Amino acid sequence: MTAPLSWAPGQQDWVAIWRQMYDAERAQGEAATHPDMERSADQYAAIAQRYAATVKRTPQPDAFMRWLVPHLRPGLRVLDIGAGSGRYLEQIVAQGCRYIAMEHSAAMRAQIAVVQGRQENADVTVIDGTWPATTVPDSDIVFAAHVLYAVRDIAPFVLAMDAAARERCVLLLGARHPTTPMLPLWQAYHGEARLPLPAAYECIAVLAQLGICADVTVLPAVAPMSALTRSDAIDDACYRLRLPWDAEHRAAVGALIDAQWLPQADGSLVSPVAVPPQVVMTWVPTAARLRTV
Repeated sequence: MTAPLSWAPGQQDWVAIWRQMYDAERAQGEAATHPDMERSADQYAAIAQRYAATVKRTPQPDAFMRWLVPHLRPGLRVLDIGAGSGRYLEQIVAQGCRYIAMEHSAAMRAQIAVVQGRQENADVTVIDGTWPATTVPDSDIVFAAHVLYAVRDIAPFVLAMDAAARERCVLLLGARHPTTPMLPLWQAYHGEARLPLPAAYECIAVLAQLGICADVTVLPAVAPMSALTRSDAIDDACYRLRLPWDAEHRAAVGALIDAQWLPQADGSLVSPVAVPPQVVMTWVPTAARLRTV
């Protein structure tokens, strides 16, 4: 892991380091991908329903929402970039806010629609698009939760957030990728350590390099990675290990899970590897700061 010991642009180019880490991780993943792994133009098509069910198991408000809610008030327009299955929709509209979800995956937008359907008279807009290419309404608060791992060019993403927000920009990332508990399975199956994606440490350094002095909050620890059933654990692990869901690979992955994961009395399984801490990075956007000068 590259540690941000010095963030001065003249000493280390953290934007370049971010891109290099992203490229190396993706190249390793592509090289390890089984030719029979199911592929789709919508990368979440096969897992959106399972993902939505997983996030519902985390009671709301979670640690991030407990941090965000004090910054909300009725009438604020809140943009959620990469909204996924809409896990934060209900908490945000409960504060009287106008919620805008940007999500490029049709499968994930279908899950947002399920959540939206439970919110009568809520002001919710769902946008099919990617950031920063897609035009969105001006927003008071712009946030992206666990999105930047999938972003190669971080500088345009962050600077567009800064330009779009009237009051506050917020990023949520793990100190390392939230699927870190899967790394021992990758090592055992593929015979090599999984390269890390850039995450919170690198993001803090990038922000500093871009001239953004963010306030940083480390949130309380989250629950261990778990699966309700052995079958669910195998399904997710096959996807993470870039393998097809056929009988041969499910059997091989199942054996690894049996050796590594901890069975619970209710039939669920828990990874013994802790989920990395979550880190909130927030700042007042440039335009808002200039208005107060």
